[in-house]
Amino acid sequence: MHVTVEKRSSAAAGVSQKRSSKYPFTVELPDSATVDDLKNAIYKQVKSLHPDRQRLTAGEKKSVLETGETLAKFDVSDGDTVYLKDLGPQIGWQTVFYIEYAGPIIIHYLIYNFSGLFYSQVVEHSEVQR
Repeated sequence: MHVTVEKRSSAAAGVSQKRSSKYPFTVELPDSATVDDLKNAIYKQVKSLHPDRQRLTAGEKKSVLETGETLAKFDVSDGDTVYLKDLGPQIGWQTVFYIEYAGPIIIHYLIYNFSGLFYSQVVEHSEVQR
C-alpha cells in the first residue's frame, strides 16, 4: 500500500505558505499496516519527527489516526493522503511532575533558611518551626 504524507498547514485555509521540499512524499506499507507503522515510516523519512511528535489525520472529516489502530479502521487505502502535523517537542509526565513539585519545595527551603535575603532581617524560628 502506498500512502502519501502531506504536511497539514494553513495553506488550505487560504493563507499562502512556502512549501517544504520534503512534502508531500510517499511511503510504502503492508496492507495490514497500523498507525504505528505509518508513524515509524514517516520517522525514517524525516528524522526530526519522532513518532511522539506526529499527529496524523485522514479523510474529509480529518479524523485523527489513533495510535495502535490499523489504517483500515480509518478507511485509509492505497493511494490515499494522510495529513501530518508536527506537535513539537514532547516531555514525559514524570518531568512535568518533578518540575511542578520541586519548585515549591526549593522555594520554601530558601525562604526558611535564608530569610535574611527576603525580609532584610534574620527571623528567629520558634520551637515548632524547627
